Parts: sequence; structure tokens; C-alpha cells
Amino acid sequence: MKLFWETEQQWDGASFQFSLDGGSSWTTLGAANERQDCFNKNWFNTPGINGLNGMSGTSGSTHGWTGNNLANNGSCRGGSGSKTWVEVSRTLQALGGQSSVVFRFIFGAGTTCNNYDGFGVDSVNISAAPPNAAAFTFTCNANRTIQFTNTSALCPTSFRWEFDDPLSSGNNTSGLPNPTHTYAFPGNYTVTLTVEGPGNLYSTTTRDILIVDVNVAQVKSAACETNTGGSLVATVRGAGTTPVSYSWNTNPVQNNPVASNLGIGTYNVIVTGQDICTATDSGVVTLDSSCRELIFPTGFTPNGDGLNDQFGPQGSVAAAKSYKLNIYNRWGQLVFSSRNPLEKWNGSPAGKKGETSMFTWLCEYLLPGQSKSVKKGTVLLIR
Repeated sequence: MKLFWETEQQWDGASFQFSLDGGSSWTTLGAANERQDCFNKNWFNTPGINGLNGMSGTSGSTHGWTGNNLANNGSCRGGSGSKTWVEVSRTLQALGGQSSVVFRFIFGAGTTCNNYDGFGVDSVNISAAPPNAAAFTFTCNANRTIQFTNTSALCPTSFRWEFDDPLSSGNNTSGLPNPTHTYAFPGNYTVTLTVEGPGNLYSTTTRDILIVDVNVAQVKSAACETNTGGSLVATVRGAGTTPVSYSWNTNPVQNNPVASNLGIGTYNVIVTGQDICTATDSGVVTLDSSCRELIFPTGFTPNGDGLNDQFGPQGSVAAAKSYKLNIYNRWGQLVFSSRNPLEKWNGSPAGKKGETSMFTWLCEYLLPGQSKSVKKGTVLLIR
């Protein structure tokens, strides 16, 4: 309904009552400072109106609407007036099912400061409260933890969540508006939310949430000579027959359960799908341990036939760090030097082709998981 009041604050004002016995007795409906929501608003602005004391059938209650738009003037109290028509409402679930209900307004005023006593009523309407409409959203967090957010209409006051997770150590339900739940295992869960109040019909809704785990394992290590050919596999648990998508942080991105042709390093995969909580994991590609060493030939033939045309290390070349190779002729002169293990010597001392002869080499390098190595030897350049 709509109300308008202009009375001396605290001393004069109005209230609203009901009777279940045809008017023989009356009870004030509600109280001041009640909870505000979509159905209950602007109901009674003070718990004590002096002018209501002693009125018949008030049951001792003096809650109601009081106040005006003027400032205090001597002993006359101002403030708290409505200033305009105000829409007020309240649920009446306590009166539901009664065979007869009568309502009335009461107004009380003193004998002074009455130049502005007045109370108006308009547009009174009693109807069934619209039912609730349960709804929620959810956000997937790490470690199978889900944050639920209530989005129900209109303004429910009671919540019951059922997470479909009986193995969650007694935490399978919640009465919070926006709970968080950690699932014990991956799988498909049907979450139920039931909302009630204030004073209207309850509502229930359900949503399926698919929680998956992904585990990455190495299938094949990278070749020690080329640092290629490694592979990882992502194994998904909990998806059942639901299609999932894979995205590896490779370059270019790979979208299969198995990521292939990888060098040594750490790689991440993200698993997604419709109504699936995103899952991620990482795996490491290691270097093939079968040839973790640098091996140098004892001779080479730089004649352009494509066979043994250059001299340099073989084995775990791509894994070598802190690398340095020096090659000297028979007089101790430096003819080749490199810090790149992939760079080889073509047999041309100081940029000129030399004759068949013996050369001395010295190499320093560091391989993963090993201490620094220093190797030396001789190589025969055969023309």
C-alpha cells in the first residue's frame, strides 16, 4: 500500500493491526526495524509512538509510522516525515489459512503540536507473493574446489545446497547463500539448490558439474643428439564419455592427448569442455640417458662427399653447456675455436685448406646432472 504521514515525531502517529475474532481483539502487525527485503519494506519507522498508548486492543504495542518534514520547534519534535507517498509492504504468512481476518489502521495524537497531524492511505492490495525462482552459478577453482553463487529470485532467506558428494566427510550440504565445496574425487555431480522465503513458495533447481583431473606423464625422452622427439601424454579422469579438449603450451600449440616432438623442458596442458571445470597439469621431458656424453672421432675426411666431412662432438650435443672447443696444429697454433657444440670444424686452418696431418683438440663442457668435463685428444685430417 501507499502511505503519507505528517505528524509530531514520536508523540503522534499511526499503526496497522489485524483481528481474528471479528474485531473483539486486535494485534499490531509486525514491529519497527524489521528486516528489509523484496516483500518487507518501509514497515513502521519507530517502536514507540506516545499517542498510541492506551488505545483499545493495541496489546501494549506502540510501533508505527511517525514524523514530519519540519525541524524541532520548541517542544514540538520534527523530522522523519514521509515527505511524499511511500510504498510499504509486509508478508502475512502468519495469517494464512485463517477463516476470517480483519485489518484496521489506528491513529493517535496528543493535545499539543497538532498543526500538522495527518495520515493518508492509498492503493491497498493483498495478493499471493510470487514464488521463488532458484538459480545459481559456479566458479571452478584449483584442487576440485567449486565456489557457488546464489542468483535466485526474488529474495529468498533460506538456502539448502546438496552437492551430491557423500564422500566429502559430512560436508555434503550447506545452508550458506554462497558456499564453497571441495569434491573428494573427479566425476559428474548433480548439485541441487532449494530456496525458501520470505513468505512465498520454495523453489528447487539442479545443475550438473563435471570435475576432471588430468595427469601428465612422459612417454619418450628427447634424443640426446638432436634434443627432439620427446613426448608427453595427458590422462583425464572423471570425464567419462564427455568430449574434452586439450591445449599444450607448445609452439605451435598441440591439441591432442599426446604432445610429440618435444625438446627437454616443462610443458603444461589445459583440459576444457562444455560444463567441465578446467583442469591443468604439467610434465617434464628429460634427455635420453642412453648417450649422456660427448664423443669425438679420431679422424675425418673433408672432401665434400657428405661423409665425415667435419670434426666435432657427437652424443648429447644439445644438452652441453659452458662448452668450449680449441683445435691446434702440430706447432701449437690455434686453428679453430668455438663455444657452440653444434658448430663443427671443416678442416681449414686459419681459413685455408691444409694438408693431411694430425691435430690436437681440447674441449670443456657441462652436461646436466654431471660435473664439469675436460677432454683432449688428437684427430687425423685425411685428404
